[in-house]
Amino acid sequence: MNELDVPILLYLLQYFIFNQMSKVAYGCSRGVLVLLNVALLIASLVLIGLVLWIRFDNNFEAEIRKDLKIHENIAPLDSYKELINTGLTVSFWVLLVFGIAGAVIGLIGAVGAVFGLKCIIGFHFVLLLIMALLEIAIGIYILVTRDTLRQTVQGYVIAAYNAKTLDYDSIRMRYDCCGIDGTPDLACLTGQPTCTGAVWDRLDFSLMVAGFVLIGILICQFVSCLCSVTALCIKRNE
Repeated sequence: MNELDVPILLYLLQYFIFNQMSKVAYGCSRGVLVLLNVALLIASLVLIGLVLWIRFDNNFEAEIRKDLKIHENIAPLDSYKELINTGLTVSFWVLLVFGIAGAVIGLIGAVGAVFGLKCIIGFHFVLLLIMALLEIAIGIYILVTRDTLRQTVQGYVIAAYNAKTLDYDSIRMRYDCCGIDGTPDLACLTGQPTCTGAVWDRLDFSLMVAGFVLIGILICQFVSCLCSVTALCIKRNE
């Protein structure tokens, strides 16, 4: 073996090792991408089913939903009801659209990763990035408007309490509460939470849980985007 053969052998060895590592990395990226997109597809289908169930099941929060649809001809109360009904309608369509978009993106990503189609993986990356940015924007919007949401919910409870309508009775039974903040009520038991506090605490807790779920989804989407970019780069180098 002469001196010229050594660099050639080293080059061939390095090329072989790099080629094998690239294949392993490409395979791992595709495998993780398939798993994440299947999980996204299943989660999105569950979200669609849950949203449709809440929307069309008449037994879900039946009393409160019925009261929100009744106009009492009381200006403050009807105004709060209109705001809440509008918010519920917008939330329904936003969640439904995100569920459908997540299912479509998950299906596209899984198909692209299984068959190793570069154009589909790239298209999936763009769609996933847009969806993640929209989710971040919605999360920021909810944080910014949190105080306005609290005022609307508590204003509705206060208006229902002052008007002594069925709305207040339904809220009182549903949340096991009594009265409102800052107004003593002899009918309330000692230590019983006020309805303004109980309703907002339940909603605030739900928003907090939704926020943690959103963070988890964003982390999974970030990993999925990273796997997509890795697969695309390796495929391009090949």
